[in-house]
Amino acid sequence: MLRSLLFFTLCVCLISGLRAQTFEETLGLQPSYLTMDEALHKVLEKSLDVKIEWLNWAVADAQTDAAWGKFEPAYFLNSTWRESNLPQNALEYVQTGGSFVPLDEPNMFKQQSFLSQTGIEGLLPLGTQYRLFASLGEFRNDLNRQQPPAIFYPEYAAAVGVTLTQPLLRGFGPSVNLAEVRVSRRNEAIADHQWEVRLQRAIAQVMLEYYDLIFAVENLAVKRDVVIFAQKLVGENEKRLEAGLLSPADVQEAEVAVAVAREEVISALSFAVEKQRNIKGQILSSLDEGGGLIFLPRDSLPMIAPRTERNTLLQSALARRPDHRAAIEEAEKQAIIVKYTRNQLLPRLDLQATLTANGLSGDRSGAYQRAFDRQGYDTQVGFQFSIPLGNRTAKANSAVAASREQQAILNIARSELNVSVEIDTVIAQVKAAKARLDSTRESVRLGDRLLETEQKRLGEGVARTFDVLKAQRDVVDARTRQIAALADYNKAATQLALVSGSLLERQGIRIDRSRRQPQAVKNPR
Repeated sequence: MLRSLLFFTLCVCLISGLRAQTFEETLGLQPSYLTMDEALHKVLEKSLDVKIEWLNWAVADAQTDAAWGKFEPAYFLNSTWRESNLPQNALEYVQTGGSFVPLDEPNMFKQQSFLSQTGIEGLLPLGTQYRLFASLGEFRNDLNRQQPPAIFYPEYAAAVGVTLTQPLLRGFGPSVNLAEVRVSRRNEAIADHQWEVRLQRAIAQVMLEYYDLIFAVENLAVKRDVVIFAQKLVGENEKRLEAGLLSPADVQEAEVAVAVAREEVISALSFAVEKQRNIKGQILSSLDEGGGLIFLPRDSLPMIAPRTERNTLLQSALARRPDHRAAIEEAEKQAIIVKYTRNQLLPRLDLQATLTANGLSGDRSGAYQRAFDRQGYDTQVGFQFSIPLGNRTAKANSAVAASREQQAILNIARSELNVSVEIDTVIAQVKAAKARLDSTRESVRLGDRLLETEQKRLGEGVARTFDVLKAQRDVVDARTRQIAALADYNKAATQLALVSGSLLERQGIRIDRSRRQPQAVKNPR
């Protein structure tokens, strides 16, 4: 009866001791459990880093629209009212019908005029500048007041026509005039790739931290088992002490082991809290979320078996990694800029042509009707030529563009080298982690056998408590190393998927670019 009571008391102590070492009671944090898939869904929905990077794409997209805006036609309207009272010289006086009469003062010619012009003007991708216009002038002066010889008072002069200016050297062709649009499109593609880079890194970061959290939780379970083992050993040693089989020092050693084990449980709790920062930074979107919570994994550590063929991984990385594709896009963008700056080295030679139909009447509608009937016409054809002496600005801009193109080409080579080095490094990490995992499994197996042997020897009175605790400590260390090795193996496999460009595919995430705005979508499993 006494033994049963002691056993019951020991169990109560064990359970109450473990309850006291929980996240709630030790650290005041409420656990919130989530799976890996749930964590990744939260990254896609809430990651501020991903949202911030996506806005760079939105800016680039708007800049592309702005670049197209230069080809939108513009409506123009201008009007001028003028009242003149001008002294005339002799020639002007005769031209306006003045008679040969002696004058003491110059004749004053009076006129009121109202001129207006409206139309549409714009630019075509070929470089052609066009202007479609209609103009109207209303004139009231000393001449048209006299009928005859004047026909109309007031006089309305209308004109409709078109003016074309076509560059033949500088500014000629779609490659030059669409350069800004093409550069903006490249910037948009680069921003898209950079957003995908940020997305992949956020996902990888959460996955790595999630594996660390699994390690923290499983290691916490190991540490709690140590507490139970040590407390149980205290009870057994007390019985052996009463039977005269052990000394008080053996009981004290077991009690010390209980205290140390409790400290390690608290350290394991703290480690789990430390691993919250990066996860919370990616799955939360405001300061109101996650307060007083600790996120813990529902999943256990998987056993990923990644492929480690270097050539296959390298080809995959060069074809799929968004940072490498961004480097290629940058080089293509710089090539567009080089072509544009070379065109700006040419002199300007513009062909100009204007065709106008004119009409004159005593009212507005009549003037326009006669203009459309081509009562009169005016045709002008000519050219403009200019060249800067020295052309220093254009030459400097061309040299800068050529240097930046070379930089972009070298960045591609550097990106290829970085990809190759990263692939080799991570493959080595995967293989090392696998070898370490196999080694720790053997250590756990051998440690369990040694602990079992030492426990038997302690029961037979031929071993000390110190020997059992040492064997048990070796087993715990081996199990911790095994869990850590498995976590590191999964982390290395995740890094390998990241550097080879297959991380999104492995996690069932695709980038939907069927719409204008790219969007990451998690495929249901």
